[in-house]
Amino acid sequence: MAAQEARKPVRFGKYTLVDRIAVGGMAEIFLARQAGLEGFEKTIVIKRIRPHLSKQPNFVKMFLNEAKLAAQLNHPNIVQIYDLGKISESYFIAMEYIFGRDMRRIIPKADALGIPFPMVYALKIASSVCEGLYYAHQRADMYGQPLNIVHRDVTPENIFVSFDGTVKVLDFGIAKAANQIEQTRAGEIKGKLSYMSPEQCMGKQLDNRSDIFSMGTVLYEWLTGFKLFTGDSEVAVLKSITEGKIYAPSYFKADIPRRSRRF
Repeated sequence: MAAQEARKPVRFGKYTLVDRIAVGGMAEIFLARQAGLEGFEKTIVIKRIRPHLSKQPNFVKMFLNEAKLAAQLNHPNIVQIYDLGKISESYFIAMEYIFGRDMRRIIPKADALGIPFPMVYALKIASSVCEGLYYAHQRADMYGQPLNIVHRDVTPENIFVSFDGTVKVLDFGIAKAANQIEQTRAGEIKGKLSYMSPEQCMGKQLDNRSDIFSMGTVLYEWLTGFKLFTGDSEVAVLKSITEGKIYAPSYFKADIPRRSRRF
């Protein structure tokens, strides 16, 4: 998603859209304010679904179902969803605002400065992401039935680190609806292939193991500086994932400990 120019504040129901900070194929993302009694004001983020998608009943149904599940998640390592609704013809999610950067921008910034990303930081961030994933994967409804929540899009872009060091996972559950959009584009497979699990590539039913696999590919990249799965084309990347030919991280960086023989 590309950043957009600042705009004048616009009323959106009980919210004020202060600035559009990103736009993608599925949604526009706004920095917003929520005002209340006695001068109460809260900075939040509004993710507003693009108008043409609001006219697709199947997408809207899946989006709402997945967002409702995500709204039930309340964990320090998952971005909190505050509100889900529709204003005029626009479906939206109101969520927690985090002052920081996503890992897609942090790692290249370190590279540009000639600073290897410290292994201890990579492991600490990955550990926090795993805490959030575990919580979501274990969630059950009020009757004790598993919710079977799978993120489906564990990528550097969806791992956010605040300037105080807090790690948050973004867009829980929304990827399932987003994937439906990609499938409607004449078989076009979009952008985040390198982090998919083999089951995801083959269109199989997913469970929590798919997210764990994706987190492993992300951590591998942070530690080595190289994507785990690459290729000259989308088909080549898919083949790389399903064949599973993997070099040990220590192949690229000698200071990465080898796997213990005890395991």
